[in-house]
Amino acid sequence: MNAFPVLTGFGLFLFSGVFAATAMAAPPCKGPNKNDPGCVNTVAVTPALANSVTVDWFNQILVVRGSGFTSTTAFALGGTAVTTANVTDTQLYIPFSAAVATEVVTPGNYNLFVDGVMQLTVFVESQIVDPAATGCPCESDWMTELGSLYTDKVTDCYEVEGPAANDVADISGTILSDEANPDVYPQYPIGASFYPGDPDSSVCRLAQVNPDASVVDLTNLRINENQQADCATALKTNVCTTVTPLP
Repeated sequence: MNAFPVLTGFGLFLFSGVFAATAMAAPPCKGPNKNDPGCVNTVAVTPALANSVTVDWFNQILVVRGSGFTSTTAFALGGTAVTTANVTDTQLYIPFSAAVATEVVTPGNYNLFVDGVMQLTVFVESQIVDPAATGCPCESDWMTELGSLYTDKVTDCYEVEGPAANDVADISGTILSDEANPDVYPQYPIGASFYPGDPDSSVCRLAQVNPDASVVDLTNLRINENQQADCATALKTNVCTTVTPLP
């Protein structure tokens, strides 16, 4: 006796549900419905994709190539957000900076994230140094390792000019344990150099040459051009009695 009312109520429930679904559906955004209230035009957004990265040491940038890049595309190297420059749809630069230098402290592979998604692994062959950093990072080590020899100012130093007119000259010399006897060891080659495009040769350095001719690096740190100039000033002030330009 109760089956009919139950079925009738169930049918009404189904009917009202279909009606509600029909009533709530947004009209298609085309034809005569395109101006209807509730019609939302959706525009497909092409995701940014990175296809390759080149480390340009000479210009101190990472060159990223791909597609869908805009000025708002977010990039991160490892766990560090980085800024971009010269952005086009298919290419942009990540300039060397304090943020990049904080991440790339050793040679190795670094993940590149684009809009929060890891897309590429970038091999970086050497530590990246902040181009804006100043001061000679080797000077405290030089003072510690050499003691009073650092300020004896009896070393003949030599400069080699770089290829460009404004390049800071490389500077080097050898500090003797006994300035009166060049046959006494250990001896200490010291110097600083910066080569655009060659990070592994852009260093300030102190080595120790032993009586058996073995050589030990006491300090060997990456530097930028500003730091090379500061290292050169430190050597001229404390170490070099003469500075001779070489061709």
